[in-house]
Amino acid sequence: MGIGNPMFFFFSFFIAAVILMYFFRKRYRDYIVPSNLLWEEVMKEWQASPWFHRLQKNLLLLLQVLILTLLMFALVQPYTLDELEKKEHVIILLDTSASMNASQDGISHFELAKRDIQTLIQDSEGDVTLLGVGNSISTVVSKESNDQVVINQLENLSVTNDHEDMKKALRLGEALGEGSKSIIHVYSDSLLKADLKEERIHTPIRVHNFIPDPTNVSLTSFGVEKLGTTYKGVAVIENQSDELQSGTITIYDDKQKVTSKRLKIDAGKEVVIPLDKLPSSPVLKAEIDFQDDYMGDDILTSVQATSKPSVLMLGEINPFLLKGFQSLGVNVKTIEENQLKSGGEIIVTTNEKWRELSIKNPALIIPGPSDKSTALKTGMEVKDDPLVKHVDFEKVFVEKAGSIELKGLDTTAQSGSVPLIQKGEHKGAQMVVLNLKLTDTDFPLHPGFPIFLHNVYQYLSEDEGFIGYFQPGEERTVPLPTGKWDIYSNEDEFIEEWDQGEWFKAPLTPGVYQAVRGDKMKYFSVVLDDREKQPGGEAFSMKPTEEKGEEVEEPIPQTLSSWFLMLAIMILFIEWEVYRRGNRI
Repeated sequence: MGIGNPMFFFFSFFIAAVILMYFFRKRYRDYIVPSNLLWEEVMKEWQASPWFHRLQKNLLLLLQVLILTLLMFALVQPYTLDELEKKEHVIILLDTSASMNASQDGISHFELAKRDIQTLIQDSEGDVTLLGVGNSISTVVSKESNDQVVINQLENLSVTNDHEDMKKALRLGEALGEGSKSIIHVYSDSLLKADLKEERIHTPIRVHNFIPDPTNVSLTSFGVEKLGTTYKGVAVIENQSDELQSGTITIYDDKQKVTSKRLKIDAGKEVVIPLDKLPSSPVLKAEIDFQDDYMGDDILTSVQATSKPSVLMLGEINPFLLKGFQSLGVNVKTIEENQLKSGGEIIVTTNEKWRELSIKNPALIIPGPSDKSTALKTGMEVKDDPLVKHVDFEKVFVEKAGSIELKGLDTTAQSGSVPLIQKGEHKGAQMVVLNLKLTDTDFPLHPGFPIFLHNVYQYLSEDEGFIGYFQPGEERTVPLPTGKWDIYSNEDEFIEEWDQGEWFKAPLTPGVYQAVRGDKMKYFSVVLDDREKQPGGEAFSMKPTEEKGEEVEEPIPQTLSSWFLMLAIMILFIEWEVYRRGNRI
């Protein structure tokens, strides 16, 4: 134990003063009275409870001295050497990731955490900072002393379904804290003590986990492939519990149930389920049904639109283009003209070769070795367009431009009246024209070159009907044609309207969605991070660490003043009752 304010021990002079007052209290004198009838009644009362009246002569003094003593101890603030208790600044990190939807007795882990946080806020004596921790960290309240304000903001906090960056949040909490004067409370289902073993800790940490070992069966993978004229699929299911689990897997197309299978999976095992003779459908959905605690990983979808068409190199292509497209992770092939087939694959070829082709594949056209070049006299003028988004052309040097002339295309970049980058539809196919030879520019040496190729690839592959995969709430640019697009769920429920001038933010709920504008419709899929398919963690506490990373054994004080104050109030009531009974006689 220890003493917080020893100077208040001087309060003991008041206790001595009370004792001295009893020494100089009033003395009684003897008087002759005409009758002793009243005194006989007093004596009868005295004899009825002799123990109380004998004690009462000194009991008031003892009670008053005890009250003053307790008040003195409350002021000096004695404390116990407890590890993690009330602090001047309480920092709360609440995990908002998808796995916090795991439930116990019908109540989600997230709601259990919010209930406990509310109690923690009401019991705290200092300021409160509340952070919502997902892929990004949001400050809900900062150093707020009004408990009701914090509770109201806590009620508005919801699950974001992304993956939490808890280490980053802990570093932020450490920066906001004041060492041992603060404490960090973490409410999460995925943090382990071993994860923080190498971290230097300056502020005490307490991790709360109300469902440390949930029962979970996870649909970890689902894919469909076209083989000839039929579709075949495969699903992978993992039993993460320590008991045998029984359930079903059901496959749906965009209209109805296709097939269903009964399953039994041993504890800790993973099974692969082959799925034959699936129908041709834009979207196929797999859903498992087991009696587990977490349903967020029970559904996966497969969109049949091709999201990554191959890039076909035809003719004499600069190696920078070949390596650039390969860096995007797409399939790049170098082919001869007789191997080319009509379809959705993207062609990269020269202007001369393109004019000889009769197919209508999307294409990137560049000048050939024999094409004439024109020296440029002015700098580049670049329009605001998704094709050149995040590409800095200010430092790009272009000596000469090619001589490609295709009508009906939109010019994105030009030098004077000479077009350098064009895009649009030509003969029924999407097309991008890069009207310059890469040997006449330093563009391939700039970091914006692979970004430009990525934008080109996205633009040329957009007609495949699939925008891409997103994580819940993910924000990024999407190279769709200009204009407003309506976003619908796969159940045709309107979600929002998106203007291409803004960053696209994916919905928070996993599933397949549609972007619709007029008669055009594009699919995109929102999927959980794979790390959110394994809920479970542990509850633990950690003390500040030294430079070498070991926990400091110095305990942290917990004041006992409130207990002494409560005892003083209780004894005050007892003292009042003793005084009342004494005066009644």
